[in-house]
Amino acid sequence: MLERKNILFLANRVPFPPNKGDKIRTFHQLDHLALTHNIYCACFAENPREQAVASSLRRWCADLVAIPWSRRRGMFQAVAGWRRGLPLTIGAYRDRRMFAALDRWAEKVDFDAVVAFSSTMAPYAAAVPTKRRVLDLCDADSEKWMDYARDAGPLAGACYRYEGRRLRAFEEHCLRKFDATLVITERERTLLDPQRRHRHLHVVSNGIVLPDEQPPPPSTRGPVVGFVGAMNYRPNVRGVCWFAEVAWPHIIREVPDARLYIIGRAPVRAVRRLGRQPGITVTGEVEDVARCVLKLRVAIAPLHIARGLQNKVLEAMCLRRPVVVAPAVAAGLQAVPGRHLLVARDGETFAARVLDLFRSDEFCDQIGNGGYRCVAANYSWADALQRYECAVLGKPMPAGPPTILEQELHQMRRTEPAANPCVTARPPESGRETPVAEGSRRLPTQTLTGRVGDHPVPPGRRTLSDLATSFAASQAARSTARPVRGTSPVANEPEPAQPPADTPRSPYAALFRGERPGR
Repeated sequence: MLERKNILFLANRVPFPPNKGDKIRTFHQLDHLALTHNIYCACFAENPREQAVASSLRRWCADLVAIPWSRRRGMFQAVAGWRRGLPLTIGAYRDRRMFAALDRWAEKVDFDAVVAFSSTMAPYAAAVPTKRRVLDLCDADSEKWMDYARDAGPLAGACYRYEGRRLRAFEEHCLRKFDATLVITERERTLLDPQRRHRHLHVVSNGIVLPDEQPPPPSTRGPVVGFVGAMNYRPNVRGVCWFAEVAWPHIIREVPDARLYIIGRAPVRAVRRLGRQPGITVTGEVEDVARCVLKLRVAIAPLHIARGLQNKVLEAMCLRRPVVVAPAVAAGLQAVPGRHLLVARDGETFAARVLDLFRSDEFCDQIGNGGYRCVAANYSWADALQRYECAVLGKPMPAGPPTILEQELHQMRRTEPAANPCVTARPPESGRETPVAEGSRRLPTQTLTGRVGDHPVPPGRRTLSDLATSFAASQAARSTARPVRGTSPVANEPEPAQPPADTPRSPYAALFRGERPGR
């Protein structure tokens, strides 16, 4: 019988119910660890409702503490931390009550591992005596602030860039101090460690729960478009307002009875105003999101600022709804544009993609089914949680799922002669079939362009030899920077050369010596 470990689980929000991005991830992680270990969960509750819900976690936990947290208090704490040189994000969650609760646990419990979700909980993980510390950054939050800076005016942009730089320095400090650090996509890993110096930085993706019954095909639905997300979150607000302004007029002009549903809790005033436009309905929070998604013909994610992995997109894909996304969203997904989803950069292209899915039932079902296959093949909770537990316990990490380029190469070797090109096909127009070269395999829509994972994809047609050459070159370039697929560094393997240690005056050095400024 396996020995049950004592694991301290730290989260910046109550990891229940699993109804939004970070809570989906933290709940599944906590649920998996609780099967075979003793979990002590400490988190912050943003309102009385979350405080009441937190008690539900006692079913999973040996003990639980949920510290009340308010945005107003967090703002004062953030300013105080800023003056001491901390990022606003870290200062906002500095709370002496959390330190005191962890001290009481540490006096009576010998923790085998401490797991912290998000950089905001890293200082707490550093303050607790333990054999192993693991940080799940999930996203590269520093890059999100840099994205905000690019989208803001001069004064606000300067503030966002300053916060982004401070937070990036803190993230790099965490990479050196924690026994293992996790991110959700390969894109986040490349941002944080472009030179692959940190052997204990791992990618652990999210999973998706596939429906028990096959959803009805999207072609059975009318011209209905939908966006799902928290409607008080800035990237969601900016994205859906942009779509309503620059893309929706083109759609409503071509299809007057088209409908756009904006689904999500706490819509801000700018979103509520969209409900006055023709064909747009703002639903607010709904009881069953999946039921609303099944009423859609097309799901959209027009987010120009998108870090990590968009769960809303995976959920729509697993319900076989074709998805049209912005490039920032597609960059975080293991999906091939034109086969698993559609990508649009500007409003006119966004409208054209949606109209293509309106006009062709065959094309609509083709993209919807492709998205479902992509999610089923690449986003398994069982695989993700196995990797997560290995990171927490210090076991060798199993190989992750193959990249999209590797999957394409394997499939082409099985199904195509080396001399034949991989020809793409456009959606059928006016009932006419698009001609495809004899001996070629049909792809459902646009030519593969841009980037897939870390690998450049040239525009136009690609032969098997082109793809094989690209893959071999990329593997050779990366072989000196990380282990060969299928192997993994053991927990006690010596680290490669690291950046210089923090100077004594660094504000982050105090955090990781267990000091608690401002207590």
